[in-house]
Amino acid sequence: MFSKITFIVSLVSLLLVSASATADNEGYYGNDNTYDTDPYSGNPTATGTTIEIVVGGNVGNVYTPSVAYPEVGDTLRFSFRIKNHTVTQSSFENPCTPLPGGFTSGFRPVPDTQTDNFPYFDLQVKDKNPIYIHCEQINHCPTGMVFAANPALEGERTFAKFLANTLAVGTSAAVPAPTPAPTPAATGHSWSAKFIRDLE
Repeated sequence: MFSKITFIVSLVSLLLVSASATADNEGYYGNDNTYDTDPYSGNPTATGTTIEIVVGGNVGNVYTPSVAYPEVGDTLRFSFRIKNHTVTQSSFENPCTPLPGGFTSGFRPVPDTQTDNFPYFDLQVKDKNPIYIHCEQINHCPTGMVFAANPALEGERTFAKFLANTLAVGTSAAVPAPTPAPTPAATGHSWSAKFIRDLE
């Protein structure tokens, strides 16, 4: 009789420990709806969807769409088309200036004869903060080649106002400066200035 009671108590204890471990694992697997963790590798994996943004192409020097509202865990996939563009992080206040410490795809030249296997740049959304992006190609950002993820829907920081800031850069850049023409300088990229202009 004593051994049967001991066996039953042991079995109940084992079931309670197992249930507790299962509850703990649910948190481990990412029930916050943002990321799951592969228990075998420990690597975070996105649980969201992939949103494609076309960079340039036949429609001109634009990102299509130019604004998106992804969820945490989604991936923004920037798919490059003809010409030579970048996906470079900027800020609301300085839309055509790379954000210090921000990300960039670098220049991705695509010849006008290419029809598939386009290069792309993936950006995983880690939070709901706005992300502002521009193209570093000469004259592309000042004429409106910008993108925003999760900008405000109303108020002073909407996409429309971000675009207005961008176009204001173009207007101010168009004012002629009373200085002699500068000598050619390095572009800061591995592409030569001539090659970049040829693909504008």
